[in-house]
Amino acid sequence: MKHFSYLLLIGFLLFISTTGLKAQTAAYDTVTIYDIQHVTDPAVDDQSPLFGDTVIVKGLVMHYPRELYVGSRWAVYVVDPDSFPKPWSGFFIIQHDTTEVNTLFGFVEPGMICNFTGVVDEYSGLTQLALLTDPVVPVEIISTDNPLPEPLKLTSADLSTNDVAEQWESMWVYLENGTIVNNSLSSNTASVTDESGGLTYLDDYFWWFRSRFNDNIFSWPPAGTKFNVKGFTRHVNVDLYTINPRTDADLEILSNPPVVTDVVRTPGVPTPRNDVIVTAKITDNTAVAKAILKYSVNGDAFVDVEMQKTGVDTFSAKIPNQTDGSFVRYFIYAEDDAGDFTTLPGDTSFGIFYYVVRMNGLSVKDVQYTWGYPDDASGYAGYQVTLKGIVTSDSSHFSSVYYIQEKEEPWYGIQVRDVYHNNFAVGDEIQITGTIEERYGVTRIVVNDSATGVTLLSSGNSVTPMDVTTGEIATGGDNAEAYESCLVRVKNLTVTNPFPDGANNFGEFMVSDGSGDLRVDDYALHFRGNLDSTFALNDHIDEIVAIHYYSYGNYKLIPRSNDDIHGHTDIERPITVTGFELKQNFPNPFNPTTTIEYNLEKRGNFKLSIYNILGQHIRTLVNGAQTPGLHKIKWDGRDDYGKPVSAGIYFYSLKGENIKLTKKMLLIK
Repeated sequence: MKHFSYLLLIGFLLFISTTGLKAQTAAYDTVTIYDIQHVTDPAVDDQSPLFGDTVIVKGLVMHYPRELYVGSRWAVYVVDPDSFPKPWSGFFIIQHDTTEVNTLFGFVEPGMICNFTGVVDEYSGLTQLALLTDPVVPVEIISTDNPLPEPLKLTSADLSTNDVAEQWESMWVYLENGTIVNNSLSSNTASVTDESGGLTYLDDYFWWFRSRFNDNIFSWPPAGTKFNVKGFTRHVNVDLYTINPRTDADLEILSNPPVVTDVVRTPGVPTPRNDVIVTAKITDNTAVAKAILKYSVNGDAFVDVEMQKTGVDTFSAKIPNQTDGSFVRYFIYAEDDAGDFTTLPGDTSFGIFYYVVRMNGLSVKDVQYTWGYPDDASGYAGYQVTLKGIVTSDSSHFSSVYYIQEKEEPWYGIQVRDVYHNNFAVGDEIQITGTIEERYGVTRIVVNDSATGVTLLSSGNSVTPMDVTTGEIATGGDNAEAYESCLVRVKNLTVTNPFPDGANNFGEFMVSDGSGDLRVDDYALHFRGNLDSTFALNDHIDEIVAIHYYSYGNYKLIPRSNDDIHGHTDIERPITVTGFELKQNFPNPFNPTTTIEYNLEKRGNFKLSIYNILGQHIRTLVNGAQTPGLHKIKWDGRDDYGKPVSAGIYFYSLKGENIKLTKKMLLIK
């Protein structure tokens, strides 16, 4: 009976997805995955040539839509059944609004070949199709129970950089005889390589892995482990591609080196008087044959110290006391009786354990400085330290966090997580005792005690913002990490992208002083960012004073309030005048016609115009004398010459004497 019910369901889905829907989809172009994915020079620009268009595309479903970690949304990887495994034949389908079940997307299964209708979108470099839910166009199921293809064999070099990896985005692939390089990177990723010498990553995009990471019952195999893996490639960021296996059945382990965990040094903040004892838990499926603590002082060659077994799986060794100001690096090497070996950290060229010997306590720079390593995690993460600095943002600016700065120099700012104190003001010098923590790429000190955690030393101090360029502190900039959590100032700015996240519009916008684009975020409680289209393309800003911040893969400015934005000269900024109102167009998004309403308080000459996201004039809808009251006008998606415009974000602006009101709208096709 269950099998019969399943057949009835499939028959019903096939019936409703192929009847009565042709009229809805006829207006949209049918394209291939290649048409959407292929770009001429991905090293320069990997945005789809069909970005913003509404299209129909055919794909073979490779897994169930609830298997990926996409929040409350549904998503699947698909491949082109007619061209896989050729380049540009993998794709990603997502439904953002899962309250709308009539799309039928929740019912698709591996082996189904379907037509999907949606808007071509981009998310952090990943090209995807966002299914239409307004109006709903159901998935058209063409056939079921098709065999899934074997994965395409690639090397780590094939997935190392945009110029070679973009053609394999969202593909079903196989990496053979790989080696784990570092199994403990941020966001549950592990770097891997193979005989090609490239570097790519394993990630937990499928729920099977993510749930086990969340429950602390799974970790990627230790550095040095040999493996084979099947998975789907995901473009996460510039030159960063990951392979995402579905379950552990897709991950074949070929060797079992020792597992090194729980590395602890005592004391955590050494003085010249202290020897440092380093302990670690080292386990193996057979027996640990060798454990070595390797340490270096002030850049000298590493010294090997054999670790002694002090418990069932515990090993320890001593680093002798060093002079004041010494910089000490260390890592652990372990080998088993089969000759398999590992290190922790796994990639010591990326990051390493370290500390600085101080007689009179640590500076903020001691905690923040990375000593030239790409890994920006602090060597004091997990240890209690005492720091001092001047408050540069108080509790009115951000919720449960504030910032301090010890000196007006790079590396001397840090975020404070403090749920106990809300009475410090900008200019207060305080001393903080707390635990250093890495939180989504941001180093911070967490106050653990309401009574002894923070001491007020003085008030009325000042910190002068440090002048920097947008390019040097943007993502990839030479000094991006150095100015994390510092108070900075950038000058003579132009708004280069009002909506870097497209239709999602998280309130961020991008500015440049000519040296490179830098994001501005609305993280502060009293700064709205660009949620209301305040900052338009090519607007001028004399200067922005802000805390330098990192989130979601990008370095950003976070102004503390509107007072940190100086000299904003706008071309499309709304000016609120009592009695005048420009309403949101409806419908929005629209295709191809929408209605714009506006209310006028008094008679006068007014102009209603349409602009594209580049600030270029598209269409004049009204230009002349207008009477008071409510007015309605339709726009048919055409320019002043009668030609249909392309899909994308547009602005409509109402201008008159002492009034300028602007809103944005989205045209889909």
